[in-house]
Amino acid sequence: MFSIKTLAKLQQKKYRYKYGHFLVEGRKGVSDALDSKLEVVQLVMSKKFAREEEGFGGNTERLVVDDHDFAKIADTVTPSGIAAVVKIPAYKLDHLAHGKIIAVLEDIRDPGNLGTMIRTADWFGIDGLLLLGGADPYQAKVVRSSMGSLFRLPLITSNVVQQDLLALKAKGFKIVVTRPELAGDTPAKPNLTKKIALVFGNESRGTSREIDQLADSTISVPKYGQAESLNVAVSFGILLHQLQN
Repeated sequence: MFSIKTLAKLQQKKYRYKYGHFLVEGRKGVSDALDSKLEVVQLVMSKKFAREEEGFGGNTERLVVDDHDFAKIADTVTPSGIAAVVKIPAYKLDHLAHGKIIAVLEDIRDPGNLGTMIRTADWFGIDGLLLLGGADPYQAKVVRSSMGSLFRLPLITSNVVQQDLLALKAKGFKIVVTRPELAGDTPAKPNLTKKIALVFGNESRGTSREIDQLADSTISVPKYGQAESLNVAVSFGILLHQLQN
């Protein structure tokens, strides 16, 4: 069983990967984790929550602590008194091999954007995500903003850009790169009889030259007004809708 001292360390990325676990906070988040295929190894409850929700979590191992100790592991301002310790899943690129549409997110650094994009990918039935750098998907803000979708989608993290994209090409995927600077155009919709890996780049810089050189085609959101740019998570939702319709 993880102690409070060890659990508090899971707020830092290096310890999440050292121990291979992350924290999920809040009743809904914990319930979603328990209902998913991921391994919930431990629940942490405040004494008040344990008293009021005696049967919550079934037979999952639990640690009951006072409010002061629970606050040490909580990321929210007003802790709900319940958290779960979840094992980081060991997905590999092969988990995406049989997918039809997957998303590749390069260096998405804002945790709120990343969590929203994971949730949006789940909404549109995307088969999985490849994260190339950027924010850690298992940090608290990403976990919260994904609203449970983090537990349902195969998600692979990597820093080997060229190798992974070449591997996707070898598995039959066409690399489709989003290009915000082409927003004045109305691009052709990719051929969905083929497998698509839709690539989104960093919020300010877009995709790297390394990815652009491997692209099979590009796509953008048509522009009708005068705004300089769209938020990357908004663009992500629009283009997934366009691909699915």
